[in-house]
Amino acid sequence: MIFTGKELRWRNVENLKYKTIDLATERDVRNFEKIKTNSKYRPKFHITPPHGLLNDPNGFCYYNHQYHLFYQWFPFDTFHGMKHWMHLTSSDLIHWQEHGAKITPTEGYESHGAYSGAAIVEDDQAYLFYTGNIKLESDRDANQCLALLSSDNSVTKYAGNPVIQSVPEGYTGHVRDPKVLKDGGRYFMLLGAQRKADMKGCIIVYKSFDLTKWEFQGELNIEINAPFQSAYMFECPDLLKVDGQDVLIFSPQGVEPQEFRFHNKFNVVYCLGAVDFDNLSFKVEHWDELDRGFDFYAPQTLANSPDKPTLIAWAGTDEELPSMDYGWIHCLTLPRSLSVKQQRLHQYPEKLFEKVLAVQSESLQLNGEQSIHLDSLSFALNLELEQGGCNFEVALVNENNRSVNLVVNDNHISLFRTNYEHHAEDWCFGSTRELETDYDINTISLICDESIIEIYINDGRDVFTCLFFPQDVEHRLHISSTDNTKLNINLQYLTK
Repeated sequence: MIFTGKELRWRNVENLKYKTIDLATERDVRNFEKIKTNSKYRPKFHITPPHGLLNDPNGFCYYNHQYHLFYQWFPFDTFHGMKHWMHLTSSDLIHWQEHGAKITPTEGYESHGAYSGAAIVEDDQAYLFYTGNIKLESDRDANQCLALLSSDNSVTKYAGNPVIQSVPEGYTGHVRDPKVLKDGGRYFMLLGAQRKADMKGCIIVYKSFDLTKWEFQGELNIEINAPFQSAYMFECPDLLKVDGQDVLIFSPQGVEPQEFRFHNKFNVVYCLGAVDFDNLSFKVEHWDELDRGFDFYAPQTLANSPDKPTLIAWAGTDEELPSMDYGWIHCLTLPRSLSVKQQRLHQYPEKLFEKVLAVQSESLQLNGEQSIHLDSLSFALNLELEQGGCNFEVALVNENNRSVNLVVNDNHISLFRTNYEHHAEDWCFGSTRELETDYDINTISLICDESIIEIYINDGRDVFTCLFFPQDVEHRLHISSTDNTKLNINLQYLTK
C-alpha cells in the first residue's frame, strides 16, 4: 500500500525517521538554532549541514548567473532518515548561502524520501531530476521525479510526477540517482540499478525528446573486464566531456579490495573512453578509482558549467562520527576542477586558491626536518620536490602526539590516521591508505580545514580525502626527510 503524502506525514509524525521539515515544532527550531551556532569541528570552506545529516550532493548546476547546489539532508538527527534536498547558491564555488529545504518529500510518489539526482539546464530553465523512494512492507520501489528551479530560487514539483513510474522489468527496487544529459536532439537519463538475475550493479538508460516522457532503452554496456563489475549495486552515475573525452563516473558497492584499490566500505571509479548511445555502450580506454583516501563517495559534476568541468562529492559514509555529539554529521569535499592529462583524470580545487586569501604565508626549504607551529587548522601546505631522492614524511601532530601522517618513499605513498578511530565498525577497512604511482612525484598540496584533509598529488593526478576530528590542543606540522630529499614548502592560512 502506498500512502498519500498527507496520510504518510501524519501517520509518521511520531516516528522521527519519517518526519519532514514542515512538521518541525518550536522545540525543534530552538534545537536547530543551538546546533547552528556551535562551530566545533566545522570546516570553513567545506559545506556542512546546519543541523542533522548531510550526504550526496544533488542538482549541481550553473543557472541564472549563479552556482546552485543541493544535497541530501535529514534535518532532525544524525542518522539516515527522511531525505530532503537542501539548497545553496554561490557566485564563486567557495562562499555559499543556504536557502533551506527546496524538495521536501510530502507526496505519495516520494513517500519515503526525495533521493539523489542531478540537474540539466535547458532554455533558461533548470530541471531537477530525483528519485522518489518508496518502501513497502517487504520490498521497495522507486519513481523518477522532476522539479523545476526558477530564477527566483523557488523550486516547484512537476505536476505530472512521476515522469518514470516504478522500475523496468528485470531490476530490483534499487534504481536511483538520475543523471540527465543531451546528445544531439535527444535526452538520456542514466540510473544506477541492480539486476534481479544476478543481483549485480549496472547502469540503465532512458531516452526522451522533451524531458517529461521517457522510454526505457536498456543497460549501458561498460566494455571492460574490471573488478567493479562484481559490485552488487551501482549508484550515482555521471557522464560528461572533459578535454574532449567522455568520462563516466559511478559508485560501485560491494567490491572486494584489489591491492591498493577498493579499501573503503563504498568506492568510486571513473572511466575514460567513448559513449555510444545508439548502441548503449561505453568503450573504456582507462579506468581507476577517483579518490585514494578514506572518505569520498557519490560525486556529482556541474551541469552547464561556465568554466572548467567541476566535481564535488560527499566526504563520508561512516554511520558515526564525533560531530554527532554536536548535532550534525558529514560534509562535502571542495569543488574540484577536472582535466584529462596523459590519459588520467586530474582533480584540483582551483577556486580555493583563486578566491581564498592567506592570513599569513611562509616559505622555507627543507633539508632534514622542520617543525612548524600551527595558528589554525585551516591551511594549505604546498610542497615542491627538487631533483634528487623522494623520501619524506609530513605529520600533522598535536601536543598529545596524536597525528595524521603522509609518508612518501619514492613512488609509494601512505596515509595513516591510526589515531583517529571514528567508528569502530568501519575499522575492518583499516586506518591506512596506500598508492604506488607510475609517475614521479613533483608536487603535493595538502589542504586542511578543521576536520577534513584533502591531499592532491601532482596537481590532482591522485587525491586522498581524509576526515579527522582533532582535540582542542595545539597542533604542529612536522616535516622530515631521510635522505637528500629537498622540499620547497609554502604554508598559507585560509580565511574567508
